[in-house]
Amino acid sequence: MVFERYREDARRAIFFSRWEAHRSNSTNIEPKHILMGLTHDADSKANQLFGLSACIENFRNLLGVHASAQSSTWGDIPLTTPSKRVLAYAVQEADRLRSTPIGTEHLLLGLLREKQSDVPEALAKAGIDLRSARNRIRAAQGLPIPEREPDDWGTSLRPTRPFAAFALLVIALSLLYLIFRLVNS
Repeated sequence: MVFERYREDARRAIFFSRWEAHRSNSTNIEPKHILMGLTHDADSKANQLFGLSACIENFRNLLGVHASAQSSTWGDIPLTTPSKRVLAYAVQEADRLRSTPIGTEHLLLGLLREKQSDVPEALAKAGIDLRSARNRIRAAQGLPIPEREPDDWGTSLRPTRPFAAFALLVIALSLLYLIFRLVNS
């Protein structure tokens, strides 16, 4: 099952995002529908920590998610590529926060990371940004809050200094030359 790691509140939020897309006569589930799905369950972790339900009308107005007079037939509504990334980011955030189940709080972090969406801006207007959201979730889990964290939680490989890389190359080539001279003598 695709959503086996998802807690029940996160599954409900995804169901409601599909319902929001259908209700607004959209052919795809977009990140804005996922945000609206998060507002439906007042008892979800995201709502307990961030009070999303209290901002539902502001979100609807900012993101243009309104009920359509005529909705399409209820059928399969696929996720857009940005929505798929939101779900992938949610998994990454849960892993980084040492959480096996994926909850609504991780979906919210995934929404905040999606750059091809208006959702982070709408959440910022409600006073929710990525760093403060991560810190609030950490505090709720009893995890330490780092003084400084990377802007992007992707792979963080330190670039090698150019001189050190050159010196290492010279040493390696010198060793190869010496080995070659010893073998051929």
